[in-house]
Amino acid sequence: MSWEQYLTYDDAVPSEYYGGALVVAAQPSQLHQHIQFRLTTLLHAHAPAGAAVTQGWAWSPDGAREELGPDLMVHEPTTEQRALRSIPFLVVEIVSTNRSADLVAKLQRYAAWGAPSYWIVDPRDHAVTTLVLRDGLYEESGFHTSGAVVLTYGDIEVPVDLDALFG
Repeated sequence: MSWEQYLTYDDAVPSEYYGGALVVAAQPSQLHQHIQFRLTTLLHAHAPAGAAVTQGWAWSPDGAREELGPDLMVHEPTTEQRALRSIPFLVVEIVSTNRSADLVAKLQRYAAWGAPSYWIVDPRDHAVTTLVLRDGLYEESGFHTSGAVVLTYGDIEVPVDLDALFG
């Protein structure tokens, strides 16, 4: 499928477009949804004034001929409907059954697209890895597996009880 065909694709099935292909997403597990809800609530409570927190919405920065659907993004408010075209403050992926997409392919694209902060939340390993973009590559800024921690993006601090998050 070409990028142009993808742009006219109007199906109710959650999907992304990268690597020149339509990628259909499986339904998230119940744990995935609980983690997403808990993180959305925490990010709303600690977001910069006026920032938007969205879940499951597409991101396709200006000039990109690909579209990904991060689990969560914190970004400037926008009237865009199909996809966020600007650079979000934070991108969050909750690792799914397609681990290589979340841990490799998306990491590379988010870095190339300039997302300054990327959190990888891994329900299987009960871990959160926080990454910061430096010189076009992500550098690990934290790795947490349990207890009360403070996750950061930019100057924003988000206190998280990881045991409750993964519970």
